[in-house]
Amino acid sequence: MPYGEGLAERIRELAPEGIDAGLDFYGDGAVELLQGLVKQHDRVVSIADYEAAAKGAHQLGARPDTADLTALAELADSGKLVVNVEHALPLAEAAKAWELSATGRTRGEIVLTV
Repeated sequence: MPYGEGLAERIRELAPEGIDAGLDFYGDGAVELLQGLVKQHDRVVSIADYEAAAKGAHQLGARPDTADLTALAELADSGKLVVNVEHALPLAEAAKAWELSATGRTRGEIVLTV
């Protein structure tokens, strides 16, 4: 589990009434951990757990294979792969990024920066 033992307990100390949403970028049990912490069970999103949907969470993306990643790398190297970034926000504005995404009106990617 990321961030060591006792992660759920530390989060509960900071947010005893629960958290509004959980974002899993790690996998390996994070979906289940977050589902135990969110106020609404359906407010967990994962990009790392490919079984998230079966667990009742939202799953973003699909599992890429080596051929897919190689093809994408070749397209990027050749300049044929262009990613339209509409918003680049600091990580501290993740809530704003979530709200922008939820509108369904963005025409490009929303990127969080650190």
